[in-house]
Amino acid sequence: MTQTSIVLLVLFSALMHATWNAFLHASPDRLWQVGMMAVPQLVVAAVAACWLPLPAPSAWPLVILSAIAQVGYTASLIRAYRAGDFGQIYPIARGISPALIALAALVLAGERPGWLAAAAIVLICVGILSLALRGRHFSVDSVPAALMTGVFIAAYTIIDGFGVRTSGNGFAYIAWVYLAASVPLVGTVYLRRGGLRGMFLAPPRRVAEAIGAGIVALTAYGMVVFALQFLPMGVVSALRESSAIFAVVLGWLFLREPLTPRRVVSGLLVVAGAMLIKLGG
Repeated sequence: MTQTSIVLLVLFSALMHATWNAFLHASPDRLWQVGMMAVPQLVVAAVAACWLPLPAPSAWPLVILSAIAQVGYTASLIRAYRAGDFGQIYPIARGISPALIALAALVLAGERPGWLAAAAIVLICVGILSLALRGRHFSVDSVPAALMTGVFIAAYTIIDGFGVRTSGNGFAYIAWVYLAASVPLVGTVYLRRGGLRGMFLAPPRRVAEAIGAGIVALTAYGMVVFALQFLPMGVVSALRESSAIFAVVLGWLFLREPLTPRRVVSGLLVVAGAMLIKLGG
């Protein structure tokens, strides 16, 4: 494949990521939605875990920590989507995580950000503050949950960065993380709905949408893993941040959210800042 086709693949992955988040935001029962989305992920992870070698013993604490962070991310995302617009929440959550990762690199590894990274963090902060405004007032209900979602994204990203390197087999590590994170999500919905029959008792269209969203999320992640074989990690990560712009557009097209000039500019600032951090790294 050519470099251009790989770039387009990553951009399509970003669109898919924003799309399954839009389905989640629009769902009348978001907890049920994430539980059903986790069903195909659980199946694929279980099959992969059976065929791949076990991760190294030193990686197992990271598997557990990453799974906890993934579940925390899901819970925080559900809470944020209850209170805020999709085109507001998604860019904040995705945009703040690169800045937090850069801060963690400073604290944990002594990596001081250069002027490019510092400018990027300023762009992200300005963009987020703009997205947090509703009229002349800050949105105090949805923005904290969106920021917490970004914290969990940064947490599992950092944990997985160490986990993949220490596991001896990156795919095995990912499979076990997906398995450990999917079990509590599926189990919660299983218990709440009174068993397997209750889980699938929703209208067939909603069940198909939830399962389909889970497959879309898994496919989008697989595309990123594939692209990492051909492009530098920083480039792939930066291209993925375009999903924040897709989120603003999807919110306008399908969720009837306002597409104000300020929201567009704010989203662009967040994406530009995230790209600068990852490309600069």
